[in-house]
Amino acid sequence: MFTLRQLEFVVAVAEEGSFTAAAARCHTVQSALSHQVARLEDAFGARLFERGPRRVRATAAGEVFLRNARLTLQAAARLQEEMALALGTVRGRINIGQITSLNVVDVPALLATFRAAHPAVDVHLRVGMSEALLADLDEGRLDIALIGVGPQLALPPQHRLLHEEGLSLVMPPDHALTTRRTIPLEALDGIPLAALVAGAGVRRMVDDALVGRGIRPQLQYEVTHSEIQRQLVAAGLAVAVVPASMAERMEGVSVRPLAETFYFRTCAVWRADPTPAARALLALLPPLAA
Repeated sequence: MFTLRQLEFVVAVAEEGSFTAAAARCHTVQSALSHQVARLEDAFGARLFERGPRRVRATAAGEVFLRNARLTLQAAARLQEEMALALGTVRGRINIGQITSLNVVDVPALLATFRAAHPAVDVHLRVGMSEALLADLDEGRLDIALIGVGPQLALPPQHRLLHEEGLSLVMPPDHALTTRRTIPLEALDGIPLAALVAGAGVRRMVDDALVGRGIRPQLQYEVTHSEIQRQLVAAGLAVAVVPASMAERMEGVSVRPLAETFYFRTCAVWRADPTPAARALLALLPPLAA
C-alpha cells in the first residue's frame, strides 16, 4: 500500500511545512513528491495536509499518519542498524545533546574517538539546556543527552552519573564578599546576579533554594553560556553561581564555595531502547569522576 520513500516524503512535508522544501530535503523534484503524497491520500481516502498559501499543515488524519509513519521509519532504520551490527559494523545515525556549559566531559575528543572506531555512523550534536534536552530525549529527537541537574529533578532509569559536585559563587576580585571563606545564600539578597536562562540545571537548583528562603537577588542578566557569566562578573557587573569545577576554570574572578551543600550532577541519559550506535557511544563515556 505504501513505500518507505512515501513515508519519508510525508514526514519531510510535515517537518518542513512546504512541498518545495520537502522535495529539496529528499533530493527529488516537487512534482514527484506531490504526486506520491496524493497517491497516499487517494489510497487512504483522507487528506493528509491542508495546503495553505504560506505553509502546509497536517490534518487530523495526517497527524495519525505521521505518528505511525515515524515509528515505521524508525523500525526500518533500526532493522538495518541491528543487521549491520550482526555483521560486525555499527551504522546508522546518532543524535546527541549536551548542555551549553559542559566541562567534565571532553565531547570533541569523545566524538573523535567514536568516529575513529565507527566511521559509518552519522553523528549529530545539539547544544541546549537540560530540561529541553530531556524533553527531546523523551520525544525521540535525541538518543543520548549529557545534562546537568540537581537531585530535585527525577531522571529516567536509563542514566549514568558522570560527576557530582557543589556550587560556588564567582565574584569580581574586589567584591565585598571575597572576605568570607564561604558564602551563605542569604548574602545574595539584593545583589546583581548573572544566571543561565530558565531550563538550565544550575538555574533550577539556585532558584528553588532562593525561593525557599525568601532570598531575592537582582536577576539582571540571563545568558546561555557560563563564559558570558564570567565576562559579566569580571567586568564588575554581577556575581554568578556555577558548579565548583567550572568556577575553578574561570579567570579574572574570585571564587568562594557556597556555605550550603548542593549536589549538582552531570549525567548521561539515553532512550529506553538504545540503538547500536548509542550503545557504542555509551561504552566510551568516562567512569564516574572522583
